[in-house]
Amino acid sequence: MTGGRRGGGLTAKWRTFTGLPAGLKVLIGLSFVVAFGSYMVTPFIGVLMVEAVGLDIRVAGVLVAVATFIQFGGSILGGTVVDRLGLKRTMVLALTLRTAGLVLLGLAVQVPWVAYPAVVLVAAGPALYLPANKAYIVTSVSDELRPLFLGVSSAALNAGMGLGPLLAALLIDADPVVLLIGLAGLFALITAAHQAALKPVGLRPVAAPAAAGTERGTGNRAALRGALRPVLFTALAFYLYFFFQSFMGLYAAGVSNIQVLGWVMLLNCAMVVVLQPALADRIARADYRLLVVGSFALMALGMGAMALGSTPALLAGTALFTFGEIFLFLRCDLELVDRVPGNPAFAFGVQRLTAGIGGLLAGVVGGFVFAHYEAVGDLGTFWLVVAAQCAGAALLALLLLGGRRRPAVPELPVAEPAVAR
Repeated sequence: MTGGRRGGGLTAKWRTFTGLPAGLKVLIGLSFVVAFGSYMVTPFIGVLMVEAVGLDIRVAGVLVAVATFIQFGGSILGGTVVDRLGLKRTMVLALTLRTAGLVLLGLAVQVPWVAYPAVVLVAAGPALYLPANKAYIVTSVSDELRPLFLGVSSAALNAGMGLGPLLAALLIDADPVVLLIGLAGLFALITAAHQAALKPVGLRPVAAPAAAGTERGTGNRAALRGALRPVLFTALAFYLYFFFQSFMGLYAAGVSNIQVLGWVMLLNCAMVVVLQPALADRIARADYRLLVVGSFALMALGMGAMALGSTPALLAGTALFTFGEIFLFLRCDLELVDRVPGNPAFAFGVQRLTAGIGGLLAGVVGGFVFAHYEAVGDLGTFWLVVAAQCAGAALLALLLLGGRRRPAVPELPVAEPAVAR
């Protein structure tokens, strides 16, 4: 574990990063590459299903919704898989599943029924990978450094999420099969890099070793009973976010051109990369209710701007939406990890389960709402509907949440690295 106190400036934070163990620095770098490869295909799944595979837009919307639920909701199994395989082996397994899914997705262009197992495998990879990835980071640093390095991890992921769609938007019209098979090759290399570079790490106990196993599972469930409101607002946040992620490509193609999606995603992710690590400590200390209310309000303003449809409006709306995202999602991570001490893989699995529920609802609801406004030739109103929901979430947070600040979590010893199981 890396300890020490956080410095206030960027130079001090950079020194802290350079002092990390080599394996952890490699993982943060690989997180960028994983997100880069993933987001060369993830935002385009709906477009690929409709234009390359030939599915009806409603069927594609439901398929995207199911895939989103698997990708996020399936992460609730991450804690169980980590307990059996360890963090490193779980990440390697997850990357292997995504590699196989990309190969099948390339074949689906010629054999459409293959799209169904392909999308399941593509979604199952992140379901296991991301909770293990974040748990590896949380386990490897002190509690004091947790907000900073969750922010750094998020920055690495978002840098890949921004650059991946920008490149893919230039390539997808040429030959989607070549793109997908090329990405499968990239993920095979990423899988090998994880296997070679990472070392197994042990979980950080919050009590005596005898408290593990069944007692830890009971404690997790008891902790979650006291975290129902944070879980609710995490689900709402992801529900609203997935309208942006899942339908921006189809909207851009309808009102402008698909290449605009690359710039929108680049702006979204660049803002997260630059601002979230820098603001991590302030986000962790902020009044919980005001932060959540303000974040949803910013999202509402952003969605309203997107309804105008022009490229400048899309970029301005994305910027407003992203400010809300920067504040909200890091705090959601911190709230859930605080309430499930000692088992970050389970905490992040719960977080991603709420994301899966939100994404599933957004895909199903959004698919039918988008199809309705597309049929009447008024796509801009789609975003006004989403903006109204963001405003409703802000009002709900104002009514239900108290002004809680994150409590200090006592420093805990780190277990010796576990033997691979």
